[in-house]
Amino acid sequence: MSTGKKAVVNGEKGKGKPQKPAAGKSWLATSCTVILIAVVAVVSVPVVNVFAPTFTMMILGHAVSTSATSFTYRVGTMADAFWKLYTAKPEDLEPFFKSFEIWDRKAYNTLEDFKAGIPPEPFITGKADAAKVVDYYGTLNQLCAIGSVEKMYIPPHVDKTKGVFDNQLLWEKGFIDMLMSGPLTINASSKILEVGCGRGRITYHAQQQTGAHVTGINIEPDQLKAARTFAEQQGLLGTRLEFLEGNFNDDMPFPDNTFDAFYAVQPLSYSQDLYKNFREFARVMKPGARLSILDGAMRDGFDPTQERHRRLLLETREVTGLGGFWHTAYWRDAIEKAGMEVVFEDVVGDLQAPLIEEQRWLFEGLEAFVGYLCKFGILPDHFHRLLRRFSAHGVSFIEMDKERMFTTAYQVIAQKKMS
Repeated sequence: MSTGKKAVVNGEKGKGKPQKPAAGKSWLATSCTVILIAVVAVVSVPVVNVFAPTFTMMILGHAVSTSATSFTYRVGTMADAFWKLYTAKPEDLEPFFKSFEIWDRKAYNTLEDFKAGIPPEPFITGKADAAKVVDYYGTLNQLCAIGSVEKMYIPPHVDKTKGVFDNQLLWEKGFIDMLMSGPLTINASSKILEVGCGRGRITYHAQQQTGAHVTGINIEPDQLKAARTFAEQQGLLGTRLEFLEGNFNDDMPFPDNTFDAFYAVQPLSYSQDLYKNFREFARVMKPGARLSILDGAMRDGFDPTQERHRRLLLETREVTGLGGFWHTAYWRDAIEKAGMEVVFEDVVGDLQAPLIEEQRWLFEGLEAFVGYLCKFGILPDHFHRLLRRFSAHGVSFIEMDKERMFTTAYQVIAQKKMS
């Protein structure tokens, strides 16, 4: 799950004692703390397995097998993320909390707006906003890595018997298959572009499934560092995987007709001009190349005249970390006007509520557990503050999904026209 809207959480301002940097603790004290937490975690596994079996499934076994699904990788990733948050200085986390200053914005458009010819209202309006997004994701990616949303998205509910992590893997396999089903052959000589690659795990999955060279672009340096480290460990960095720092709202640093396929998984709500972005994506795609997007989109159930709907929207924006909420009609129109033909469009699996509920239970439970550890001085207070901010408003996301006001399972597959 993601986070909230204001820089200060309800009632948290002024709470807690000033924290000393964790780096100042003695080696013995730190080691004892880590051992204690590890023991508590092991003892907790049977309880977690009862209430959230898909979480333990996420660690132990998967429908799709890659190096990024192994037991050692999953546990190592969680431990690394936990350690970075544990040792963080409170002052270094303030940019994350202050980034919520930009979340309380309208930035939505309905089907009626589309029919009236009103352009999509952007959430990001300039470089200052983009800098806030970087501050936000710098910490968010570590919080997500603690659980089963390291890739920072709730997937379509492809298999109702499985949890978030496996549904991510199944959906990714499916969209990559669709990219490979177009007129262009995708193989080891092909080039694929991913926008908003995050920590590079979907990039890796795409490379393994296709054999192609995959380039990922992302705006946040820490995520790119994690992506490059993992790719280097797999022996793929610089040969089959490449990661570039950049803002997709800028012109792409590639010649025309470069890529055999293109995809993006939930970064495009930060678009400053949806129509311009898709024109630029189409420019760097070869004729016949396929594009896949999965993103958050407004559905017909949202009524902007209802105060409750508007409140739920703002709270859902906090917990998803998404920007502009535009009706699906805008997305299709922008893609088609960029010179592409839509070959598939759907809210895949319809409702995501069971998967969202799974993550809400996990992170709210973790927040309560960490709260007790902080109360007794086992963990620093900033850890609880982070999780309290991170786990806020999950119920609002679930309500919007159930009432079909908004979804993060909107997918389009399109193909650039041959001429």
